[in-house]
This record gives sequence, C-alpha cells and structure tokens, in this order.
Amino acid sequence: MSGREEPEAFRQHRPTTSGVTDQLDETTRLPEERRDGTLPSLGFVWAGVLVAPGTIITGMVAAGGSKGPGFVYGFLGLLVGTVIGSLCVAALSIWGPRTGLAQMAMGRLAFGAANVVPQMFLIFSLVAYDSLNDVFGVNALANSIGIPFPLALAGVVSVEILVVLFGIELMRRFGAAISVVMVLIVVGLLIGASDVQAAPMPAGMHGFPIGPFLLATALGFSGSISWTVQASDISRTLPSATSHHGVLWTVFTSMTLPLLVLGGIGAWVSTNAAIDNPMGRVDSLLGGGAVGVVALLTMGVSLAVANAFNDFSAGLSLVQMGIRLPRPIASLCVTACGLTLAIVAHNTPLGELTSDIVLIAGYYTAPWFGVAIVEMLARRSQSEPWMVTGRSPRRAVTAFLLGFSILLPFSATPVGNDLAAATPLLGWIGWVSRHVLDGGGLGYPVGAVAGAAIYAWLRRADAEADPYRVG
Repeated sequence: MSGREEPEAFRQHRPTTSGVTDQLDETTRLPEERRDGTLPSLGFVWAGVLVAPGTIITGMVAAGGSKGPGFVYGFLGLLVGTVIGSLCVAALSIWGPRTGLAQMAMGRLAFGAANVVPQMFLIFSLVAYDSLNDVFGVNALANSIGIPFPLALAGVVSVEILVVLFGIELMRRFGAAISVVMVLIVVGLLIGASDVQAAPMPAGMHGFPIGPFLLATALGFSGSISWTVQASDISRTLPSATSHHGVLWTVFTSMTLPLLVLGGIGAWVSTNAAIDNPMGRVDSLLGGGAVGVVALLTMGVSLAVANAFNDFSAGLSLVQMGIRLPRPIASLCVTACGLTLAIVAHNTPLGELTSDIVLIAGYYTAPWFGVAIVEMLARRSQSEPWMVTGRSPRRAVTAFLLGFSILLPFSATPVGNDLAAATPLLGWIGWVSRHVLDGGGLGYPVGAVAGAAIYAWLRRADAEADPYRVG
C-alpha cells in the first residue's frame, strides 16, 4: 500500500446497482476541504436531535407511576445513566474531526470486514425504534384530532415515507422547523409542570428503591450511550485541528441538557395514566385547546421524521452490507418492518413497550462501545489511523458477542422476564436483575466493561504473539 493510498475498506463505495448512489456513504472519508463545522454548530445539532417527545416519555417510565421510585430517585437514576452515557458519546466524538470518518465506518478499524455484525444489530435497533415512534406518533395524533389507530398510523407512516423518498434535504428542513416548535413546547411544558406536584414515591415503598433506581439508570444509559454508534457522524464535519476538549465538552453539554430537562419533565409528571397515555398528559399540561393540538401534531410529525432518519441510516447500512437495492427501496423495507412491529405491539401497555424497546434496542451499543474505545485508545498515537488496517476482525467480533452475552443476565426488560419464565433454557436472561437487583438492570455498564476488557486482552495477546504485525 502506497503512502497516501487508503485501505480498501475506506475507499468510496459506489454500488453498481441502478439507482443506488453514494450519497452520504459511510465508507467515504470526509476530506479537510469539505469541512466547515464549528463547535457551536455541533452543539446545536446534538441538542436539536435530542429535543424530542420520546425523551419525555422515557422520563415518565423512569419515575414509574405507582410502580416506580417517584421523581427524586427516578430522575437521579436518569441523571447517572445520562451523564455516563453522554461522556461515552463525547469520547468517541473526538475522533470525528481527527479521522473524517462516520462512526460505523470507523468501526472497521476494529471489526474489519466483520463490521457487518454490529451493523445487523444496528438495523434491528432502528426497526425497533421505528415501531415505538410509530405507536407514540399514533398516540399524539389520536389525542390531538381524535382519529382511530389505522388512520393515525397511516398519517405517521405517510410522512415517514415522504421524507425517506425525498432524502436528507427534506429531513433537515423538517428538523429545523420542528426543533423551533419543540423548544416552545418545552417552555410550555415547564410552565404547566410548575403547577403539578412532583411524582411521589409510592406509599408502600420504603428506603432506597435499588431496583427501580437501577431501571431508571438503565433508561438514562439507553437514551445516551445508544448514540455512540453515530457519535462521529456529526463531529466529522469539524476541521481536524478542532480542540479535543472542545468537542468533548460541547457534545457532553448539548446532550445532557435536553435529555435531563425533557426527561425531568416526564419524571416530574409521571402517573399511571401518563404512562398509558403520554401524549394525553402532555396535552393536559399545555392546557389543551388549539395550543395542545398544534403541539401534539408537531410531536407526531417529529416522531415520523425521526423514523425517516432511522430508515435512511438502516437503508444505507443494508446497501453497504451488499443488499442490491436502491437506497430508498432498502429504507422503505425498514419502514415496512417497523410498521409491522407497531401493528403487532400496539395493544401492549406503553410503559412495558417503552422499557422493552428502549432497553433491548440499545443494549448492543454497550459492548460495541467497549470494543470501539479500546481500539481508539490503542491508535491514539497514529497520525492517520484510517491508513492502518486492523489485525483481525475475529477478536473484535468475539469481544462484542461475548460482552453482549455477559450483559444479558444483568438486563431488565418485561419481554426478557417473560421469555425466561416461558422457556427454562432462557432463564439466565435477566437472572441477576430478578434475583439480586430487585428488578433493576446493570446491563449497560456490565456490557461496556466486559466488551472493553475482553477486547483489550485479545488485542494484547495477539500483539504479543505477532509483535511485528501492523495494526
């Protein structure tokens, strides 16, 4: 390989299938002359992405109504999970300006050709989030204009398809407009919540509620650390000379503020009725009427646009994995999968559905982060890390899968508990959560530590066996 020639894994990929373009191709390294981002713009993008209705609903579930720890411990759990998870995202974001690579493309530094393994987990998680957003979007439309489930679902999916077909520019226009309205909605919610008593700890609950607290912490982790798979996608538009500390604190601050403010609002107003009908609770806080209708319609559209972002990323990953379809068609396949799952799950209580999807869809990011951060730290002295191929994808995949397996006994989801009860062979899923942690979960920290420790050991053993090998 010549001095300036990039490895094959990082050359621009142009599929030959008719209609497939390399628009926003993750395998393309963004050159210095095409970067014009700034630290303030980085912060505004992250804040805009996270000022979303799903964060409010997660806060309601964290406080838990009559079954949860109440506002104080629910918000404290969210705080712990959000702060640690946001630091993980910020740590990986540093590498965006340095390499110019998107995060999944950067994963090839460790996973090589086997990067398809975490990409498959990514696609599954995006389909799961699609279904949850579809259900929440239907909830918003049903509360705003009182239409039945099939019609409301058709409305949400129609917006989603429209944005998928017209691409990234329409996403940006929708996103900018929705972000402005969402900020106004948040102000209205803060005013409305000021007249409401904070969700109390249930009367029968005494002492420190370790299980519910850990479940709230897991929800905080999921809302933050799950973004590690897209961490450098935004920061790579910054010049390579951008301060590492500036990127770290900009990403950390712009993530934690919206996640904690919106999650805090949700935790403050949490009740059983709010968890069952979150958009109805939002409507009541805003005082109903025309203001409530506009707010809920905006939230419905916001959720549909969020799904379009998910569909775009998943479709792009499918094309890069070798699926010979135009990117829009691949994205619409993901849309259809999310729609199907939403139809199947729409009668599931929203509290359980939120816990299942928010936690399950994000768990894989913990061992993935462990592998990625070890690889980045090992390459910190390389001036052009994208020029040096990894040693072997097998050790990265092994650490990723083992880390994921190790976290499962510490996971805490309703569906995991149901599977364990129904099938004795799956009784180890959530075992520590049920028998030791009073229903709380430690899957995220356990997965991240296990993935990092196993990968660091395998990487070091490989280096000792072959010290002259590059990578």
